[in-house]
Amino acid sequence: MLFLVAWTASPALTLDDEKAAHAKYDKLAATVYVGDLNVDWKAIRLAARVGEVYGDYDPYDASKRTQSAFDKGDYEETLRIARETLRHNVADGEAHIAAWSSLKQLGRQAEAEKEWSILQALLQSILKSGDGKSAETAWFVVGLREEFFTLGALQVQSKEQHSVKQDGHYYSRIVVTDSSGKDAVLWFNIDTDIQMADRAGEGHHIY
Repeated sequence: MLFLVAWTASPALTLDDEKAAHAKYDKLAATVYVGDLNVDWKAIRLAARVGEVYGDYDPYDASKRTQSAFDKGDYEETLRIARETLRHNVADGEAHIAAWSSLKQLGRQAEAEKEWSILQALLQSILKSGDGKSAETAWFVVGLREEFFTLGALQVQSKEQHSVKQDGHYYSRIVVTDSSGKDAVLWFNIDTDIQMADRAGEGHHIY
């Protein structure tokens, strides 16, 4: 699922307050729900993160439940949990992967193709933010789960991770291994997650 894209450096962002971000998310998500996928996926990802759209819902637990159901061959349950998650955050890449995988297994090709289109749009919105080869050209992500999503899409395995502060920005520097055993270093800009952690303090919800 690796795409060739042109990158542009992302400037530092001033984050909205939670209420304003949630309102932006609701407007963008409504467009997706009616079938229009031509939205600014970076904007919807950021609005979902800053707007804390999951609330008390735990996407990590949901991911574990979808994986358990899929491993048991219960694709209807996998799809149910995935769609439950997507009702909280339509930009949840892992939930779209689970939905796409289960729909493929259920033979519901037209629905699977729509999920695939969303997955490509989400991934492109990350990859076009840089090339991931340095701090200066790091990929912009809004949380840790987007790092996992990107590594999975690129079909590489994480070997080690370090958090780095450089020139006023925060980065996740990850050493990865591809399917041939070759190592590489990938960079993610994690300014948003750091800012959100500072904003929430001890009550920070892991995204």
